[in-house]
Amino acid sequence: MPYSVSLEKCSSYGQVDKSVGKLIANLGGISKFVKKGQKVLLKPNIVKGVSPEACATTHPAVVESVIRILKGQNCEILVGDMPFADDTIKAMKACGIYDVCKKHGAEIAVFDRKIKVKNSNGLVVKEFLLTDYFREADAIVNIPKLKTHSQLYFTGAVKNLYSMMPGPRRGFYHLKHSNMEYFANMLLDLYSLLRRKVVLNIMDGVYGMEGNGPCGGSAKFAGILSASSDANALDFVMCSLIGLDPNNLPTIHYAGKRKDFMFDEKSIKTIGEELKNIKIEPFKEAEFSTLNMMPKFVSKFQGYITRHKSELVY
Repeated sequence: MPYSVSLEKCSSYGQVDKSVGKLIANLGGISKFVKKGQKVLLKPNIVKGVSPEACATTHPAVVESVIRILKGQNCEILVGDMPFADDTIKAMKACGIYDVCKKHGAEIAVFDRKIKVKNSNGLVVKEFLLTDYFREADAIVNIPKLKTHSQLYFTGAVKNLYSMMPGPRRGFYHLKHSNMEYFANMLLDLYSLLRRKVVLNIMDGVYGMEGNGPCGGSAKFAGILSASSDANALDFVMCSLIGLDPNNLPTIHYAGKRKDFMFDEKSIKTIGEELKNIKIEPFKEAEFSTLNMMPKFVSKFQGYITRHKSELVY
């Protein structure tokens, strides 16, 4: 199947509104993805409570731009995530997204209520514990941050959906499925389940993170915003644009082999800004010693996992 990936250059967060508007217009307009009056959940990357300048989280200007567009559709807007180690509200305040929600009357969705959702066709996981907002929302707009990753190589649209599964089981899956084949296919199982509601993916790449992401890397200017209805296609294009080899991204590798995805890079069509006009200095990869290994940040979760081990019983 064909995949469209929209690209627009953006030199600063002060210019985000214009660029996000063009991104979505390139794809046919917001009405192609969201109907008037729908309840829409925005899923930014709020990995921890840090300032926007740390470039570990989705910048609030990008979230605000999407909120403005959805308000034009008279949508009921929710913005949510659940950092594993930090309090959600404190993290949202630290990264600036809390103030944006309050400014525009968007509901803050703390992923503290869970529902069991069967996934009988999953290759690795047959049942997920998802945030209850998955059931409540009519549509989900995924708003990841452009970052390299010390376990997965690159973290983008597919990986950002991981925290739709709140609580200690998420950390447990990092441990249980630390082998890249299992970890990548677990993420693809989750995306396969979620994608009927994930109508649009918009990646914040004005500034990204290079090196030992998702939290331990360095801020890096890329000057690009991107969007697609397909998370794998978006990850493939953005991984390529920052000088990484998308064939080293396990989710892309296995999406090309799975019948529920049949991903083919030759079917990707980029629209908007031409690729020849996009010049991004290559991002540094995570240190080789951390690739394909358990990321260091998981060690911070061990106490949390132990305290909540009853939730991990299958």
